[in-house]
Amino acid sequence: MLILMGLYNGARHLEPQLTSLLASGLDAWELRVSDDGSADAGPELLARFAAQLDGSGYRIRLTEGPGRGFAANYMALLADLPEVPGYVALADQDDIWLPGRLARAREVLGRVPNSLPAFTFARRIDWQPEAGRYRTSPPLRRRPSFANALVENVAFGNTLVLNPAAARLARRAAPLAQGIYAHDWFLYQLLSGAGALCLADRAPALLYRLHGDNAIGAARGLRAWAGRKGQVLRGAYAARLQAQIDALTRCEDLLLPENRAILRTLCRVRQSGLGERLRQLRRAGLYRQDWQGNLGFWGAAILGKV
Repeated sequence: MLILMGLYNGARHLEPQLTSLLASGLDAWELRVSDDGSADAGPELLARFAAQLDGSGYRIRLTEGPGRGFAANYMALLADLPEVPGYVALADQDDIWLPGRLARAREVLGRVPNSLPAFTFARRIDWQPEAGRYRTSPPLRRRPSFANALVENVAFGNTLVLNPAAARLARRAAPLAQGIYAHDWFLYQLLSGAGALCLADRAPALLYRLHGDNAIGAARGLRAWAGRKGQVLRGAYAARLQAQIDALTRCEDLLLPENRAILRTLCRVRQSGLGERLRQLRRAGLYRQDWQGNLGFWGAAILGKV
């Protein structure tokens, strides 16, 4: 099993995460870390941890990242996968994995034929250590699919595990994914669009540490909701969606024909008038997981902010 981790000034929380990897339920793994220009002691902590693992079935490899942000850092790791990769998991630098999470994912994916791409993702426990608060992310209300992935990400990157066939797809697409907003959203879009099995685990996989430096947070409540709607009105959601669409278009030959048609419909109607835009978006079958998300999406579509 390969574990891919992006590192950037993560020394403060890195050691508990590294320790939790040892309880993942596997006797061997290789952790590949891409350091994106850290100015703290993170690389030194990794070196010391690697020395402690000497002679075990666990290995750590540290490389230099591209220096273009967290999404580009993870795509560089995916592009550098072996030509024939095994199972691949993604990890954040500041979480704490729950015991046995890789063994559980490997067991689920092991039931899928090797020729069929598949990936698993899980719920997580949003964790505020200073306040001692824990809250499990909600379960999916609707099935994961490309029509969902185009407008919403439900496959949290720090819970993703890919089987070898899915990892090969990710490796092929990674060099074409320049400028994306989020690597995990892109992987959900790419893999679901290519016909991979999307296996959602209802059990949490990790403690997701919430702090001021999260690249993408999990804030809830009225203030967070209002902030997100303000971003939509300012065009932030449309810009992020465009970045994802541009990358998908560059590798659309990897998508199933029916999903390629959905992508092209979305590209076309975003420049259409209101009536045509709404008709075509509805025909494409795009949806979010809950009624609030769907209300927000269609409201943005009416305002031309998608």
